Formats: sequence, C-alpha cells, structure tokens
Amino acid sequence: MASFLWWIVGFYWVVSGGDELLRDAPRLYWLAVVFLAFDVFFAIFCVVLACLIGIALCCCLPCIIAILYAVAGQEGASEADLSMLPKYRFRALSNEEKPNGGAGSMIPVETSSGYLAIERILLPEDAECCICLSSYEDGAELHTLPCNHHFHSTCIVKWLKMNATCPLCKYNILKGSEQV
Repeated sequence: MASFLWWIVGFYWVVSGGDELLRDAPRLYWLAVVFLAFDVFFAIFCVVLACLIGIALCCCLPCIIAILYAVAGQEGASEADLSMLPKYRFRALSNEEKPNGGAGSMIPVETSSGYLAIERILLPEDAECCICLSSYEDGAELHTLPCNHHFHSTCIVKWLKMNATCPLCKYNILKGSEQV
C-alpha cells in the first residue's frame, strides 16, 4: 500500500513538476524516479511469477495428483481378498411373484472360500449396479461387500483392484470398519 501511494505521489512530482523538482531538489527527484522504476519492475516481476506458477501448475498437475494419490495410501484389493467376497446370481422375479414387493432375488453361488450366503430379495430400487448404473438382468453375477452393498461382479472387481473401499459408503474391505 505504501509503495502504491509513493508511486502516485512520485509519478505526480515527476510528471507535473519534473524540471523544477530536478533543479530545486535533485535528490528527491532521483529518489522518486528510482522508486517508480522499482515499483514498475516489482509489478512486472509479480505478474511474470504468477504466470510461471500458473503454467507450472497446469503442466504438473497430473504429476502432483499422482503423487498425492500414492502418498494417501490408496491401495487396491488382491485376488485373495476378492475371492473372499460372497457371490450371487440375480434371478428376476416373474410377474406373479412381483406383488410381494421384490424385483428379484440374489441366489448365493458357492465360492472357492467355501462361504455360502443366504438368499436375499431385492426391492426394485435396489436391483441395479451403482457403478455402471444399469439394472441387474436375469442371471447376472453379483458380489456383495461386507457392508451389504451389492454390485455387478465385473464392475466391483475393477473398482476394488484400484481402491479397496465400497464406492457407496467408503467401507474399507481390507481394514474392516475403518473408513478412508
């Protein structure tokens, strides 16, 4: 602020009475000129620095995001972790069965871990994958996470290999109830 005020006063002195000021007070005249030059240099320097920082951020932003992602400890699930998830096969209910309020049922499929879950009835609003946003079709293979959210097997396996958390509630399947 002081620099801006000095720039206004110095500019007025130099422009309006430069010859008289140079003759009567040469040191004050040159001080005003030097400060004006310094202020112009400083303003140009700040603009150039801001542009360089902006360009650097734009060019390096993907690298910065990748580094932050790696530092955050986001880790995917292994094949062994994925094999522990219960598998289901979706069976669409026929028109006669729909008055019961369900759109379909999830029938358990025995996995290599030997874990066999119980059959679940899905309401119409729950009979879609929240990753690909498509409805479950008859015979679709599903996985259920420990938080009881269910998805197409192909969708959730891709997701969990990159990030071992539920896409809806952020439940970490590797660390239990701890959320990321």
